[in-house]
Parts: sequence; structure tokens; C-alpha cells
Amino acid sequence: MNIKKSNLTFSAVGFVASILVLLYLILNQPQLIELIIVFGLIALADTYFLVDSIVKKIDEIAEASMDKQNELVKVEKGIYSVAKREETTNMKQHNALLEQIELLKAENAKLNEELIEQQKLCTKILIKKTQENNSKTLNSSDRISKLLVQLNGNTTSASKETLEVLEEINKTLDTYYNDSSKDNVRRMKA
Repeated sequence: MNIKKSNLTFSAVGFVASILVLLYLILNQPQLIELIIVFGLIALADTYFLVDSIVKKIDEIAEASMDKQNELVKVEKGIYSVAKREETTNMKQHNALLEQIELLKAENAKLNEELIEQQKLCTKILIKKTQENNSKTLNSSDRISKLLVQLNGNTTSASKETLEVLEEINKTLDTYYNDSSKDNVRRMKA
């Protein structure tokens, strides 16, 4: 790179120097035509080398730029490839998650249906148990009512019997008191 840079510098300095000498000769010593022609040829050769060095420098810059562009294209292709792979992987994961969500929704719906069926069954069982308990309560109430009626009847008949017995006792006592005999009173006390 330094050699090429020095060639460009040398060509530029040589070109400027040959042009200046050529102008000096043309303006101050126009009679030296051979010398003017020689410096003209030197200026022309320096012009060729200068233009050649400039073109080579432009080619180098263009080549370096192309190399960098190629590297950038390769890097972009690599990045695109990695991004595409990542996108594909993410899409697969996304689809897998969606499938799992759908499976979970289906399982959840199934479990909800089973839960509803279990709740219906529990409700039926509770209703049946409640009916049985109500029936038992009613039967118990009927029996209690019957027993109360029977007890009331028994109490009434026992009360009647008791009243009859008491009336008899009362009559007996009345007869004893009416007879007022001491023997009867003593017997009664006994």
C-alpha cells in the first residue's frame, strides 16, 4: 500500500514539476524547442502514470468497497438465515403452545361436563335423601299424632275410669260418713 501511495505521490510531484518546467521553458526560452518537446513528453508520461495511479487507487477503493459489500451481504444472509430459523422455531413453539391450549380447552370442557354431571347426580341424591327424610318425618309425625290421639283416648278413658272410681270412693265415703259409725271410720282408716 505504501509503495502504491508513493508511486501516486511521485507521479503527482513529477507531473507538477514537468508542467512547471514546461511552462517556464515555453515562456522564458521558446527557442529551446527540443528541450520543450522533451519536457512535454515527460509531462505526458507523468500524466499517464498519474492517471494510471489514480485509476488503480480508485480500483483499490472500489475493490475494498466491493469486498466490504460482499462481507455485508454475507453477514446479512447469515443474519437472515438465523432470523428465519428463529422465526421457524418460534412459529413451531407458537403452534405447539396453541395445540396445548386447545387440548387444555377440550380437557377443561370435558371436566366441566363431568363436574356438571356430578353436580346433577349429587342434586338428585340430595333430593332423594330430602324426600326420604321428609317421608320419614311425615311418617313419624303421623305415628306421633296417632300415638297422641291414642294417648289422648287412653287418657280420656283413664280419666273416665278414674272419675268413676273416685265417684265410687266418694259414694262409699258418703255412705260411711252418713252412717257415722265409729267402726266404719276405723275400718276406713285401716
